[in-house]
Amino acid sequence: MSPHPRVGREHILDIAEKLFTEHGYKSASIRAIASECGVTNAAIYYHFPDKESLFAEVMQRHAENLREKMAQAGENISSPRKKIEAILNAYVNAIEGQYAPIFMLRKDAKHLKNSGEHHGKLMKSINQPLVEALQLAQQIDEIKTQPSAEEAAAMMLGMLHGLAQQHRSAGIEGRAILEDDIQTAVNLFWEGIKK
Repeated sequence: MSPHPRVGREHILDIAEKLFTEHGYKSASIRAIASECGVTNAAIYYHFPDKESLFAEVMQRHAENLREKMAQAGENISSPRKKIEAILNAYVNAIEGQYAPIFMLRKDAKHLKNSGEHHGKLMKSINQPLVEALQLAQQIDEIKTQPSAEEAAAMMLGMLHGLAQQHRSAGIEGRAILEDDIQTAVNLFWEGIKK
């Protein structure tokens, strides 16, 4: 291992995300992460007190990056409905495949103390662009205020996850959710809550 004198926090998080995603929480050791970064274990512990805090930070950073991609997809779209379709399309692109990093990381969240709290923060972060678009639709009186925007966002994502699971179970090849599927889900949801 040739030491890299200036390995920073972001580089460690990049390598840790890669190893946690590929090998899982239990198998990705601090030693392996340090080795891949070209530093000692002590360099990792300088930035993160323990493996659990490193993993929690990796999860949250991944969720924030996904949230940012979703928010960018909906930027400059004035129609709440079209904004929601763009946000969901960005989400589906990011979660494509059953081994997408978000699923692999979320699966291992059970190893964290307060795993429910970590999972809640993760989902709140990911849901935020969708919640904001739904709140906009409620504010301009396009949709009802019940369910709340947070509940509506969870229901919409749940619809897509259920549809993806059905497609995988049926042996459908390629991308589990197509753009037409997203529009169908939004249409079904929108018409169901339309005033």
